[in-house]
Order: sequence, then structure tokens, then C-alpha cells
Amino acid sequence: MLDAIAAKNVELADELAHAHTRQFQDTFINFMRENYTTDVTLAPLKAAE
Repeated sequence: MLDAIAAKNVELADELAHAHTRQFQDTFINFMRENYTTDVTLAPLKAAE
């Protein structure tokens, strides 16, 4: 992408930037879909006595 920018190749730079953003977004969404809290019990907090 940096080479495309340096070469002032707007179309290629835009295409590569879009692909980079899409890859980041896909990776993030896949991470968020994972369930890392299977062993955690979620319950309301009891008031302090």
C-alpha cells in the first residue's frame, strides 16, 4: 500500500486500503464471535451487608 501511495497510484492504494480494512474487520468480528466466558458464572451482585 505504501508503495502504491509513493507511486501516486490512487486506484491501487485505494484497493489495498480497502482490502486491509476488510481483513481487520473480518478478524475482529471473528474474534468477537468466540466465546471465552464458558467457565464464568454471571449473576447479580449481592448488596454489601
